[in-house]
Amino acid sequence: MSSSRKIASARANGAKSRGPATDPGKQASALNALTHGLTARTVVLFNESADEYQAQLRDYLDHFHPQTKPEADLVHQLAAAHWRLGRYAGVESGILEQRMYDQEERLSEELEGLPENHRLAIAFEALSGSNSSLALLNRYQARLHHEYQRILKALQQMQSARTRADSHHHAKLQNEPNPISEHSAVSESSNIEVLPFPSISQ
Repeated sequence: MSSSRKIASARANGAKSRGPATDPGKQASALNALTHGLTARTVVLFNESADEYQAQLRDYLDHFHPQTKPEADLVHQLAAAHWRLGRYAGVESGILEQRMYDQEERLSEELEGLPENHRLAIAFEALSGSNSSLALLNRYQARLHHEYQRILKALQQMQSARTRADSHHHAKLQNEPNPISEHSAVSESSNIEVLPFPSISQ
């Protein structure tokens, strides 16, 4: 078959496809689509690794196994908050390192012979003002940590409620009468042969 005919055949077959037919298949397809695309573009910066973010997101999805779109949305928010927390941890390291480099250029004699942790302490002290970049970064980190905990709590509550509802539904189905088994029991009882009591001769 020529390539043009193959392409035409593939298009025709694709047009016939209606996607997953069962409800579980449709649900899995919908949730799989959430692992790519818009989330990465809105979370990952141009100098960050989109592949690393996707790997982290897959880890979160594999851990929580979201069964509904609201659950999947919360998992995405949780992964995004964790990614940003990691980003700000890197920014904190960059700010302190840059400050130590600046100090070394200006105070090379005073810093000579000092242990590295002392140099870090001096840099931290220089950046510890209420309006410093480090203080602003700490506020962002605190806000993100609070957001992460809030999303995690909401996700756990949602999944717990779903699990309880599923368990209640399953128990209800088990307790419902089974017309077929009851009919069988009645049929069996109707076929029991009743024997007369033997007479006692006097």
